[in-house]
Amino acid sequence: MTPKEKAKELYHKFQVYEVNGQKHMKYGPEVKVFTLIAVDECLGAVKSDWSFMQKRIEFWQQVKQEIENL
Repeated sequence: MTPKEKAKELYHKFQVYEVNGQKHMKYGPEVKVFTLIAVDECLGAVKSDWSFMQKRIEFWQQVKQEIENL
């Protein structure tokens, strides 16, 4: 999966939600903010072992950039 594909997948997960069996869509800048918060959490988790996780950090940074580009 490319960073752009992952960015779109994550954004969509925060945009579509279900209440009482009905799907709803959320629009607006908060969707992007929530998605960026999730990516920042991933980045924080992988920074604990720098040598092993360098490629994952780069991937998540690219995902973050793709979300900002949406």
